[in-house]
Formats: sequence, structure tokens, C-alpha cells
Amino acid sequence: MKVAVSQRINTDAQQFNKKINSAAKQLQKQLQTSRLSFLTSSSLYDLVADPKKNGFTEATRGCCGTGTVETTSLLCNPKSYGTCSNASQYVFWDSVHPSQAANQILADSLIIQGISLIG
Repeated sequence: MKVAVSQRINTDAQQFNKKINSAAKQLQKQLQTSRLSFLTSSSLYDLVADPKKNGFTEATRGCCGTGTVETTSLLCNPKSYGTCSNASQYVFWDSVHPSQAANQILADSLIIQGISLIG
């Protein structure tokens, strides 16, 4: 699937990732006995760019409501009109928040990164 991304948003995400990497390196110098692990925005982008790789069938809209504008619990909850019955197949729960299934994949990725820092 080809994902249409605004060049400005893509540039902003890349700049954010550079800044967070730089901040992490500075923090690591200050806290030399600590080990840091974090997710970048590219982790979620990867789920959107290739949803089938992780078992998703929908990555262009959320499960709840229309999946394109709702972002509050009042407008978007399991009982909202139009909420899908197969939320685990959606990358997004609403128009901006990852679904429980997507969050699980992102958390697992972070845990795997963190485990490598323990040894």
C-alpha cells in the first residue's frame, strides 16, 4: 500500500526524530548508568505503510464512527454508531489514536528494545 504523506508532516516527523535522538544522546551522557529506549514516529508509520505485515486489514481510517474525524470518548466509543466489530484488524481506533492491537505491537517493539539493554 502506498501511503500519501504530506511532505511538511513527513519533514516534521523526521526533524522530531532527529531531535529526540540528540536529546537521548545528551541524556545518556548525563545519566551514564542508565539505558534509554524509545519509539520514533516511524514505528507507527511502518504499521500504516504495511498493515498486512502485522495482520491488519485497515490502516487508512479508524474503527470507530466514520474513522476520519472522531477523537473523543463522547463521539467515539465501543457503542458509537458505525463502530466496527473487528477492531483488532484496524491500525487506528479513531482518527488519530492507534488501536489496542497497534499499541500492543508498538509496546512489544519497545519491550524488545528494552530487553536488549538489560544484559
